[in-house]
Parts: sequence; structure tokens; C-alpha cells
Amino acid sequence: MGIFSSGAILASLVVFSSVGMPSEIDTNGDGLASFEELQAAYTDFTEQLFQQIDTNSDGYIDGDEMSAAEEAGLIINEDDDA
Repeated sequence: MGIFSSGAILASLVVFSSVGMPSEIDTNGDGLASFEELQAAYTDFTEQLFQQIDTNSDGYIDGDEMSAAEEAGLIINEDDDA
């Protein structure tokens, strides 16, 4: 589903927003992504990258944090390149 290169994730057809986390990642439907959910979606996802994206240090990634990570270049959305 994704390719990691230099700390960036290439997310295929997944858009992150304050509305919530995509179901491809948020498998339990709580609107957040745990490290385990992200690692299941992206097998090369690291704890270091998770901590970098989890700016409020609550142990979960919300849609705003994912959007901010995309804007910071930590996550590259393939749709933006089209």
C-alpha cells in the first residue's frame, strides 16, 4: 500500500483530513490511527516516524496530525503528484 523513502510515506489514494482517518488505516473505526494500525497498513512504518507525526504525544495519530505530516513532507500523497 505504501513505499517508504527517506522517512516519507507514499500513500496511494488515501486523503487525510480533520474529518477522520481513512478506513484503510483506521481498522477499529475510532477516528484515530495507532502505531499498530499504521504498521499494518505500511509495513515499513517506524516508531520514530510515528513519534514525529504524533505531535500531541497521546499515542494516536488523528487526521489533523496526518495532514500536518503530509504538509511537512513526512507523508507524500500520490494524489498531489497527479
